Amino acid sequence: MSDATSKAIDRAMGALVGGALGDALGMPTQLLSPVRIAELYGHVEDFIEPFPDHPVSKGLAAGTITDDTEQALLLGRILVESGDRFDHARWVNALLDWEREVKARGSYDLLGPSTKRAIDAINNGVPAEEAGRSGDTNGAAMRIAPVG
Repeated sequence: MSDATSKAIDRAMGALVGGALGDALGMPTQLLSPVRIAELYGHVEDFIEPFPDHPVSKGLAAGTITDDTEQALLLGRILVESGDRFDHARWVNALLDWEREVKARGSYDLLGPSTKRAIDAINNGVPAEEAGRSGDTNGAAMRIAPVG
């Protein structure tokens, strides 16, 4: 492996690990205003459990990643498996399989509203190319790191 390849792999791993750590650190604060975060937790600087009736994170252990990291890792896997050309169908099928797994383990509330709408649209026959066009949240930005 060349030095340049080794450095690129190191940077890619750093981006994925850093994203996962930030996701797990922020998990108990998602959907909360800065004021509410301060009221509930003070200054968050370590992994903590969400408050008992958190709207999406209740019951998760401190340090748990969310759908954003799970989808980033899934995207990374599909990029590697696709080789030189991104396999769109493989990505859509993997995303639908992942959604079923999330539902089965009772974590469906973690999915953001744009992701839920897009997956529901695909499940209802809307072409994948059109299903996510009405997304209005920032989830894609939180899981795009594998693309580079």
